Amino acid sequence: MDITLGRKAVLIIDDFQNMRAQLVQMLGSLGVERKPDVAASAEEALEHLRSRRYDIVLCDYNLGEGMHGQQILDLARREGWVDVATVFIMVTAENSTEMVMGALESGPDAYLAKPISKELLHARLLKALRRRMPMLPVARVLRQGDTGQALQLLDTMLSAGRGERADILRLKAELALDMGALDLVQEVCEIVIKERPVAWAITSLGQAAMERGELPRAETLFRQAIVVTPYFMAAYDHLAAVLELRGRSREAMEILEEAVGRSSRSLPRQRRLGWLAMQVREWDLARCAWRQVIELGKPTQTVRAEDFFNLVCALMEMGESAKAAQVLEDMRQSVTADPLVRWWSMLGRLRIAVVNHGDREAALDALDALMLKAIPPIDIHRQLIEVLESLGEVTRAELLRQQLPD
Repeated sequence: MDITLGRKAVLIIDDFQNMRAQLVQMLGSLGVERKPDVAASAEEALEHLRSRRYDIVLCDYNLGEGMHGQQILDLARREGWVDVATVFIMVTAENSTEMVMGALESGPDAYLAKPISKELLHARLLKALRRRMPMLPVARVLRQGDTGQALQLLDTMLSAGRGERADILRLKAELALDMGALDLVQEVCEIVIKERPVAWAITSLGQAAMERGELPRAETLFRQAIVVTPYFMAAYDHLAAVLELRGRSREAMEILEEAVGRSSRSLPRQRRLGWLAMQVREWDLARCAWRQVIELGKPTQTVRAEDFFNLVCALMEMGESAKAAQVLEDMRQSVTADPLVRWWSMLGRLRIAVVNHGDREAALDALDALMLKAIPPIDIHRQLIEVLESLGEVTRAELLRQQLPD
C-alpha cells in the first residue's frame, strides 16, 4: 500500500491566495509530484469535487460568503465525492469553541490551526493516509452500491490485520445499520465495548434497539454514550428522537437545546429543535432555532419555504409582526426554486393578517385566486383551515375542510 505523497491527487480549498500558494509550495517540498488543484470558494471546490476523485482535501473552515468547510464536507460525503478512502483535513485560523465543535462534528481526519508548519502538515497527512489508503478497495465497491461485498472486504482486512481496526469495526457497524442487519450491529459493537466503552459503539447499539422498538433500552444507551463522551453529538440527536417517540417532547427539546449549546452548526438539529420548541410553545427558542436553520441552509440551498413560515409563526407569537413580514419577503426572494413557496407564502401572509387587518381582504382575495389555480398539499390544506378560523372566516374554512380526503 502506497503511503507516500508522491502521485496523490490533492485539492486545496482556501479563500486566501497566499495560503493556497503556501500550501502548494509545502506539498511540493514534501514530495507531492502532481500539482494540487486549488479553489478559492465553496462553489469552485464543489466543481472540482464533482469532476474527479481526490486522495487528499485540505479545506479552510471559514471561506467567507457561502458554505463553510463543515458544510462542504457534509455535502461531499452525502454526494459520494469524499468517501472512506479520502483524507479530508480541516484548516482554520479560528479557535472558538463553536467553530472547533462544528469542524470536529463532521469528522475530518485532522483539524489544523493556522499557522501550519510543514512538519506538522507532513505528520498529519501520513497518519491520515495510513488510515485511509487501506480502505480503497472498500470505497470502490461501495461506489458500486455493493454493501455485502464491502462487509466481506472489511472482514478480510480484520483477519489480515490490515488497516486501522477501530475504523474497520466502526464502518462495519455503520454499514450493518444501513442494511438493517441488527444482529451484526450488536456483535460488532459488543466486541468494541468489551475492550473499552466507546461513544459511537454505544450509540450504534442504541440505534439498533430503536429499530427493534426497544425504546427504554435505547434511551439508556444514548445517555450512556453522552456520559462516556459529552461531545459526541449524534448521541444527543438520537436521544431526542427516542424521547419524542416516548411522548416526552419537552425533554427532547431540552436535550437538543443542550446539544446546540455545544455544537450549533447542524441544520437538521436546529430544525428539529425549532419543531419541538413550537410544540411546547417556547417561542423565543423556536425563533432562534429557525433563524439558525435559515442561516445554515441558505449557502447550501437546503433551506425550505416551510422553514421561513415557521419563523414567521414564532415571530407572530412574540408579537413581532413587522419582523415576520420581513421574513416573508426574504422567503420569496430566497427559495424561488421551492415548488411550495407560493403556498407557504400565502399561509404566512394570512398568519400576519390575523393581527394586521389592513391586508386581510387582499390576502383572502389572493388565496381565492390561488385556490382556483392549484390544490394545496394536505399539510398546507389543514393549516389553511386553521388560519382561516383564526381570521374568523368560518365559511371558507368549512369549504376547505369539505375538500379534504376522507
